[in-house]
Order: sequence, then C-alpha cells, then structure tokens
Amino acid sequence: MAIRIAVVGLGCRGRDWIREVNAAPTFELAGCVDVDEAALQRAGVSSAQCFTRLDKLLDSGKCDAVIIATPADTHAKTCEAALARKLPVLIEKPFTLQLRDAHRLVSLAESNNTPLMVAQNYRYLRSFRNVKRLIDEGALGNVAMVVCHYYRPFHQMAASLAKLSHSVLWGVSVHHLDAFRYVLGTEVTNVVADSFTSPWGKLPQGASLQLMLSMENQTRISYSATYESTGHTLFEGGQEFYARFIGERATLHVFHRWLILWENGKLPRLVRRGPRNKTEERLLLDQFERALLHGEATELSGRDNLQTVAVLEACVRSATEGRSINPQELLREY
Repeated sequence: MAIRIAVVGLGCRGRDWIREVNAAPTFELAGCVDVDEAALQRAGVSSAQCFTRLDKLLDSGKCDAVIIATPADTHAKTCEAALARKLPVLIEKPFTLQLRDAHRLVSLAESNNTPLMVAQNYRYLRSFRNVKRLIDEGALGNVAMVVCHYYRPFHQMAASLAKLSHSVLWGVSVHHLDAFRYVLGTEVTNVVADSFTSPWGKLPQGASLQLMLSMENQTRISYSATYESTGHTLFEGGQEFYARFIGERATLHVFHRWLILWENGKLPRLVRRGPRNKTEERLLLDQFERALLHGEATELSGRDNLQTVAVLEACVRSATEGRSINPQELLREY
C-alpha cells in the first residue's frame, strides 16, 4: 500500500515536491494545503485534493505523512500541528527560525516516536558528496581552512523571504552552513557574523552576510554571501558559488558543478561528479520512506539539524549583539 503524503505550501518548493511524490512509486499524493487558492490552482491537482485549511486535511484520515514547504516563519506552527497528530514530517529548510522552537519540535517527535526529517538537500548535490568523499579518503589531508563565496545579483524576493531580517541567511546560507557540517564531519564552535544591506541596495536588511566560523577540529571557515551582487547576470542564472578547501596535501576548488583537485607538486585535475541517477529530492524521499516503513534512523533527522539551527541562531545573535557566539553553548541551554 502506498504512503499517502500531504504537501503543505505550494510555492516553488511545494510544486517540486508534488512532482517528486507523483514520480515515487511508494508514495501517493493525499492532498495539498495552501491558504492561497490561486496557488492551489497553479499546482495542477484535482480540486478534491486541495485544502485551504491544514486541520481539514490532517484530520481527514487521508494522509500518513506530511511534507512542509510553507514560508520559513510558519514552519514551527505547521510542523507542530502534524507532529501533535503523530504524523511523520519532512520539513523544508530552515527547520525553524529559532532554536527553542526546533528543540520543542524534536522533543515532541521523539516523545511520540514520530519520524521528523529536515530537507537539507544540498548534502545530496554531487559536488558536496564528492567534497566529502575526497576529505574522508584523505586526499586533502587535514583541512585547515575553507574559503567560500556566494553571489547573486539583485532579484525579486518572494514576499515571505523579503519580510525576514537576515534574508540571505534563511534563503541560501542555511544550505551552505549545513553542508560544511556534513563534508567536514565536525561541528561549529564559534561564530562571528556581520549581516547587512548595502547603502545603494533595495533589498531588506540582511541581504548580505559575512562569517568567520571555527570548527571542533580546528578548521577555520571564511564565508560570505550576498543577494546584492552585480554584473554576472548571464552565467548560471546570475548566481555564482565558489569554495576552496585548503588541506595539507591538496587544495580542492569547487566552482558551481566543477571540482578541481590540486595536489601538492602535481598538476591540477578535474574531479568528475559521477551520474545523477536520482534527484536530490528523490533521495530525501527514499530516506523518509525507510524511516516510515522500517524505523531507520536518518542522517537528516530533526535531532541532527538542531546543530544547524544553532549555527543559524549564533549568526543572528552575533550580527545583532556584535560579539562571537558558540553554538554549542546555545544548545546546552536546552
């Protein structure tokens, strides 16, 4: 019998999830929820599957699990409604905007023995998978430093993102910060952050971000991200990502989908990413399926993602308070 799954929130990510659910043989779409009737119409599903009230679908007995793709500031409330009914949840990033909400939801899920998974899909990008593989294999030796930059030209933000302070943090940096945890296999112990908007820009406060991160294994990360760049609008949709992982044996350059390994004393070589047999979302659904049917632990559990949420909160506090913050101390508060 197929797992009946509801998709809540029908923006771009919600529609992506509808496509992936329809393509997955183990799942079937139980229904869709959005307060915007126009968004329901754009989703292209039958009217019988459309709901403007979350409780109507959750209480209908027609769904076995929930995917949450609502705006970030509604994640906590929506997730709690599903978990309170003991419905497994796959929730889009960021898990929550505040660590206390994330901790409460994880505690609720664990007390109910209900799977809770966070869709940090960047871990499944072939570029980051290969970065992790090379580091784990020792190709770089000990990684002492990571330098990473993300640029995006001025763009029209979704209203739900534009109303949030630190928009670049919630929109894209959450992906990169979680990926650093994943590829380095260690946790963040110190954050120094500056979140700002350029004086000539038109975006909300916090459309640009600069960070210095210290990790448990002594790796240092210099990171910057902005939605306020200019000039490069004709390449990769205007977005630019570059990361340099500097190790004692080699340096690994990651530029979008290209990986170049430069070992000491050797010429640089291109690292092939391998085939993409499944989408990142399908890999997430496969993991969610195993958790639902077989009780398997997931590497993207709500419990694991508390570390990522703690880093996000440390970024906000550091930028606001003008001091360094240790995410591990924030976690110890709970």
